Amino acid sequence: MIPDKEYLFSSSFLRAGEGVGNVSARMARMLEASSAGQLYQIVSELFHVSVPAKEKLVFDAAFHDAVEKVRSAVPNFAVYYPLLYKYDCTNIKIAIKCAVQEIRSYNGFYTCGTVSVQQMQEYLQRDFLPDLPPAMAAAVRTARHEYSKTGEARCIDLLLDRACFADMAEKAAEGGVPLIRQIVCMRADFANILACLRIRLRGLPVEAGRSLLSRVFIPGGQLALSVLFGEEGIFAHIEQISERIGDCYVKDAVRRAVSAADLSGIEKIFDEAVLLACQPYRFKPFGPEVAVRYLLIREAELTNGRIIAAELESGNSADTLRERLREVNV
Repeated sequence: MIPDKEYLFSSSFLRAGEGVGNVSARMARMLEASSAGQLYQIVSELFHVSVPAKEKLVFDAAFHDAVEKVRSAVPNFAVYYPLLYKYDCTNIKIAIKCAVQEIRSYNGFYTCGTVSVQQMQEYLQRDFLPDLPPAMAAAVRTARHEYSKTGEARCIDLLLDRACFADMAEKAAEGGVPLIRQIVCMRADFANILACLRIRLRGLPVEAGRSLLSRVFIPGGQLALSVLFGEEGIFAHIEQISERIGDCYVKDAVRRAVSAADLSGIEKIFDEAVLLACQPYRFKPFGPEVAVRYLLIREAELTNGRIIAAELESGNSADTLRERLREVNV
């Protein structure tokens, strides 16, 4: 692990370039928008990025800018790959689906992954993806093969999601930053709990539900697959597993999720739990955790921006969605 003192420059640089105002002020500015177009302009001003031709891509541009700031400042950017692999995973799934449908150009790839958009476009032309993390690279081949046999697009998602978390866990262990390892573990547990709840809501027969959960189960968390099965199938109550969790942030989030109105409310609680895990490092002067916190807060701010944009584009007022927004002032 790289000593904290090697992050002295990057920590100062990132704090100096957080954006206009503080997180609370930026959130207030976004909520002032009366239209989606106005919101896109506000986001561009807050984070010093240009509004793309497709205006809603301003959120991707703003996060890309944050990633590039980290890349330019930290001593070893690969340490932060586990926080970005999910964007690679989404891009790869899109690329595979485009390829099997013989779509040879796509302009909606995320620009903030570890694999460049140019490489994704090349895949559409040549059916070849270089420089992928090892588990996702293997999953690409398997997904293409499984799809050719079954025609089931869902197998692409399942295989890539599992591979993504495997790569995240391996890279987090290699990077040696405890906070990143904790975040990867938390996200795996949250993904598995949400999958379990979604399957339960579908009302599948017990054996079908158990089979599906086994397919979607993500590696790398604290919770074993067996914990998610009750005596009669999928667990009936989310609080039943809270005592099997050691991480205090995950345990608290699971307990609070019991009172959530719906799955989107649970997703919000889980997202905020990851942000809360960064809170102990809020006043740490320098170290790898400063960049972790910087990326996660920026990501959450832009998630809030997307939620506001969706509401404004539907013709509703931004005031009606405050309860859905992530608390980013951590």
